[in-house]
Amino acid sequence: MSGTHWTSPPTRRELTLLLFCLCVFVLAYNFDASLHLLSSRSRSSASPASLFGFHIGGSEVPSIGPDGRRPEGYRDALENEIFGEWDWEEGKVAGVKASEESRIIASSGSAKGKDEDAYVRGEGVPGKNAMWLQGVREGVYSQAEGLGTINVNDGFVRWGEDTPKSSLVSHVPGFTVLDHVFMFNGTMIIVTDDPSSMPDTDAIGSSSTDRNQPPQEVDWQVLSHRDAASRLGPYGGRIHGVTYMSYDASSASDAYTLLSLHRLYSTVPSHNSTPPHRLFFPTISTFSDPAPDPDDDAVIRKRSNTGIHPYTLKAAYPTLSGALFSEDFADFSGLDIPMLLDRVVIADRAAAARYGSTADLWSGPFTLNAPRDWFDGIQRNLARYFGEGEGKGDGKKEVTYLVRQGYAGSGARLRAEDHKALLEQLKNLQKSGYKVNVIDESSTWAQRMKAVVRSTIVIGAFGEHLSDSVFMKRQPQTTLMEFFPSGVFTRDWELVIRSMGIRYIAWQGEQKYTGESLPLVSRPSGPQEVHIDAAAVVRAVKEELSRRA
Repeated sequence: MSGTHWTSPPTRRELTLLLFCLCVFVLAYNFDASLHLLSSRSRSSASPASLFGFHIGGSEVPSIGPDGRRPEGYRDALENEIFGEWDWEEGKVAGVKASEESRIIASSGSAKGKDEDAYVRGEGVPGKNAMWLQGVREGVYSQAEGLGTINVNDGFVRWGEDTPKSSLVSHVPGFTVLDHVFMFNGTMIIVTDDPSSMPDTDAIGSSSTDRNQPPQEVDWQVLSHRDAASRLGPYGGRIHGVTYMSYDASSASDAYTLLSLHRLYSTVPSHNSTPPHRLFFPTISTFSDPAPDPDDDAVIRKRSNTGIHPYTLKAAYPTLSGALFSEDFADFSGLDIPMLLDRVVIADRAAAARYGSTADLWSGPFTLNAPRDWFDGIQRNLARYFGEGEGKGDGKKEVTYLVRQGYAGSGARLRAEDHKALLEQLKNLQKSGYKVNVIDESSTWAQRMKAVVRSTIVIGAFGEHLSDSVFMKRQPQTTLMEFFPSGVFTRDWELVIRSMGIRYIAWQGEQKYTGESLPLVSRPSGPQEVHIDAAAVVRAVKEELSRRA
């Protein structure tokens, strides 16, 4: 039997009818699919007054919500799979339900972790590592003042004839907090009609050509409101937020640089709600080595010393967007309009030297009143970076010995036999149930800092390498023990540590000093070798660890 075939070609009428039906089907299918996408009713709710299951009674389709999602009744399984099924409230963290928040905040606000932030697992969040930042105080999700309201159009401000006036917030020679300071053509400008309300400029800054001399007009100026209007013009750029600015040279920058800036800013009541946004070094170049051949892109540059490890800066001070250097200051100087800094926290040790002794030039901010917990937030940041501070850990109290035996420059280290004896005594301490960390020059940044943030007691020969002890765990027994040779004593870290409410013990030879019974200050000259009684030191460590609050 022969196969079937057309008995005659389709007529034009038949082709037209076929194409018409196909067009009607395509249009109807797409129309139904579009209505289904926006439908607020299930297919089971179709009624005679519906077209393909969608009620077309003239109601308007609601618009897309402020979170970018369709209204709840218009969502399908795919959208819920992608975005989840929780509500997105303005100023809240998505994924943390009210039940989770209530569990921590509690009706009385007395739940564990009061007045702290804690990480909790958001309900419905896939993955064992999905974590959301949960606050234990009401309003913790609210945007901080000055944050979230800045957009791309806020980089410039037009003030016309009403030039913003500067105001003094806090000051001690060499360390100053000012609001509304202008940076124009390389000059820092204070605008005020009452110069007596401001400190002398030589107590704020120094000459850019000779740091030992007071600032020249090219460095710092105080202008009246009228003079500022003609000098600065009717508008300018705006640098929002808080700027930390250190004028110390790279050779003078050390661990005290950022500590002093933060201590100074902590004297301002709003320091917690308006954290610093940037760190500026106008006198330090980005790199300390000579500029390489521009065509040689294989050269690894050496960054300039700023007194703080770059990892610590980013982990402990996450609100600081980064560091600016002399090249950036030159860029601002080259602009044809002034830049208005909302608030600037200034440190200039050369200015401090003109008003005091040559020692402890960094310590001025520590003479001002500040809350005892002025550094706790920074310490918690670094602890959280390492996953600490959330009730984790094995519960053991830890002791960290910061070793400096291989240090070749000027400084201090234990006698070889005392160092060996101390290691033996620390091994015995470990057998008593305590954890001991020995951190030397070969340890990585992560090894060193993780050990410190977990430590209750830090011990070591005196010197700047003990600067990391400020990140110790905050407990009633938290203590720094610093070893000095006979006849030598400095109060540098004693001043810093005690300002944080941490206990301090000094050892001078075999003698232990605590509280107010400290030796007279006698600064070292040249390398120092320190003798200690290792057994007495470890006995004191055990006493401190067992001490009650």
